[in-house]
Amino acid sequence: MAVHRIAFVTCSTKPEFAPDDLEVVLALKLRGVQVQAIPWDGNFTDWNSFDLVVLRSCWNYHLHPQKFLSWLDNLQTNQVNLLNPVSTVRWNLHKKYLAELDRQGVRLSPTQWLIKGATVNLKELLQQQGWNKAVVKPAISATAHNTFVVSLKDVAQHQPIMNQLLDQSDLLIQQFVPEIEEGEYSLIFFHKKFSHAVLKKPKAGDFRVQDDFGGSYSPIEPSDELIKQAASILTHIQEPLLYARVDGVMVHGQFLLMELELIEPVLFFQQAPYAVGTFVDLLLFHNSPD
Repeated sequence: MAVHRIAFVTCSTKPEFAPDDLEVVLALKLRGVQVQAIPWDGNFTDWNSFDLVVLRSCWNYHLHPQKFLSWLDNLQTNQVNLLNPVSTVRWNLHKKYLAELDRQGVRLSPTQWLIKGATVNLKELLQQQGWNKAVVKPAISATAHNTFVVSLKDVAQHQPIMNQLLDQSDLLIQQFVPEIEEGEYSLIFFHKKFSHAVLKKPKAGDFRVQDDFGGSYSPIEPSDELIKQAASILTHIQEPLLYARVDGVMVHGQFLLMELELIEPVLFFQQAPYAVGTFVDLLLFHNSPD
């Protein structure tokens, strides 16, 4: 399929191209391709006018999940060529995908799943699991939104916060992995083939690696074993993937998956400019979801 027009999906709060995508946009334009940044939650409706619609910085979807799902349904009904595919995006939207991968043998930090509306004594849960420290996060979330660390020492002050979150959504509670303080690996794959990687480090005293919270990124050359373990996770997904970002930490030589980012991850082109050409070629010549 010849590609002449591409939409990069953004969001109404940040409607322009994400800074990390600018070199990709420039490279596409130099190849004669029209590229537009269009918010998924705006008023635009003619998504079929594009040869490709690529999810990139739709960073507020987790705040409006039902609206986002309805938008995906509309794209599917109108047979819009969305990348990654609609079925994959739906699956990746709710972190219950982690439970599915866990059942298939993917290594995670030990996790408890709480259903919206449940009544849970946080202190008792930590004691039952033998955890001194844990991370609480919504099951539909991005950029560490409403994510916090709790310990047995400060559990009382976090109980009402968790209660409020449980009134709104499903939650995950995961045993805290201290290795996160040394950094989280992000391995980027295009069409399930490894491209490049960065190490994301939190600022001192924090656990969140996002730059919104003072985290920093640096390019790395991961070991063959690390690449192999991260790549094995993608074998559990049957659908084709334009891109995937596999986030996790190494614990005693084993890769523990934190997140599998298939919707709107930063792909760290600024840390790996050589990957821009590869990504553009895939968009223009190997984009078919068939």
